[in-house]
Amino acid sequence: MKKLQSVQQVVKEELESEIRRFKKHADRNRTVPPDFQAEDRVRLASKNIKTTRPTKNLSERLFGPFEVLKKVGSHTYHLKLPLQWKSVHPVFHVKLLELVKQLSIPNQNQLPLWYSIP
Repeated sequence: MKKLQSVQQVVKEELESEIRRFKKHADRNRTVPPDFQAEDRVRLASKNIKTTRPTKNLSERLFGPFEVLKKVGSHTYHLKLPLQWKSVHPVFHVKLLELVKQLSIPNQNQLPLWYSIP
């Protein structure tokens, strides 16, 4: 019985050691996700959005800008989408969003962005 307990203890220690080692290597590739605030302007990656374009290569890489309405989860945000996008669910993972940089020149107008209807 004692031999079985000692074997279990050794196996448990080895597993904990491996878990720590895996975590150390996995944490190297992790980054802190950006924290968007309500009313921030973001662009949305076109990764999972179907468009009327004949091929994905001819479609835009980023759509938007869209306004962030609120933070839903730790890594998801609710966006204000145009009416043409009513078939698209408005909650997106932070990995698909990119903050729109403010214009650095005063009184500079931003060119209008055309929305593709998915």
